[in-house]
Amino acid sequence: MPMLSEEFSRLPLRAVLFADGVLAHPEGKTAQGVLRHSTVLETVAVVDRFHGARTTASAVPGTDVPVVSSIDRALAYAPDVFVVAMTESDHGDTAGGAFRHVPLPPGDLPAFWWDQLRAAAGAGLHIVSCLHLQLSGTGLRELMADGRRIVDIRRPYPHLPKYSGRSDRTRASVVHVAGSDCVVGKRTAALELQRAAQARGVNTGYVGTGQTCQLVGCTTGAIIDRAPVFQAAGLVEHLVQAADPRHDLLITKGQASVLHPAFGGLATSILQGSRPDAVVFVHDPSRRTRYHWEHLPVAAPEREIPLVEELGGAPVIAVVTRGRENVRALGGLGLPVVDVLDGGADIVIDAVDAALAGRSGFTRPADRTAPPHSGPRL
Repeated sequence: MPMLSEEFSRLPLRAVLFADGVLAHPEGKTAQGVLRHSTVLETVAVVDRFHGARTTASAVPGTDVPVVSSIDRALAYAPDVFVVAMTESDHGDTAGGAFRHVPLPPGDLPAFWWDQLRAAAGAGLHIVSCLHLQLSGTGLRELMADGRRIVDIRRPYPHLPKYSGRSDRTRASVVHVAGSDCVVGKRTAALELQRAAQARGVNTGYVGTGQTCQLVGCTTGAIIDRAPVFQAAGLVEHLVQAADPRHDLLITKGQASVLHPAFGGLATSILQGSRPDAVVFVHDPSRRTRYHWEHLPVAAPEREIPLVEELGGAPVIAVVTRGRENVRALGGLGLPVVDVLDGGADIVIDAVDAALAGRSGFTRPADRTAPPHSGPRL
């Protein structure tokens, strides 16, 4: 699947993110990830009619991007691209200041969403979409200005390699980020670890497995949940192999949890397709039930971590959580426990260094004969 760097000759693109009603909620995780980590999109405005503040600062600390009510108002910031940073299943209603998640079937777009898409096309913007509906196959295509493109992020990968289990990496070691549930912070952990490793001069790439990976800028990536589950491990293996020659360290990110009744097969396929050398586990001890499956309990890390190690064939070397109270709550696991947004990423990289030092695919910066790159080639 082409990365945005292959779709567009000039990056970063000045982007308006469409996150209507969800920016400050878990359903806004794609927009939040772009705001915090993207190297290929420079966000100049966010469209969210229901956000209670003028900027993104309260939703994504450390950012201060204008939040507006429509694409018409965002045009004042001279964008290049309109990014639909949510799917139909992220939709919700806001009444009396309270958000209620109301997922929509693929292709069932509210009238306001269509109005914004048509306005973006009429304004001469590119459109990049995370929708399940493939916009390039709709009448919107006829409204696009000459030279402007529709890029459907959630399109299937063009070919699905069979898992081999025999391909040896020639350069990179792999750290996989697994977790105990959906929307628990796996992508944030993966990208903060990439950033921390790069700051030490370690040539580090990111192999993306979901829609946000392309929007933040990954080395290789695909929408793994668009592949049949029996071919998902082969696709992940292929992505890792493609990135291997360019990096000393690769970080892969799982989906959901290996014990999730709905997504456990996908999570296991990504874990085993990555063939990691080490695993970082992400867990929120305050979450007792699964995201959007409130009748299903989240497994205790004492149960899931050994299973992840057995399925992945690699040790869990650290645990990531959010907030100092949660860090304290998980202190009995016998592993480093950190918040990567509170200075903890370096502690995890120390654990990675200790676990991988001496392996052929990973070297300390001082031992490297070739000059390090500043990061993945986007």
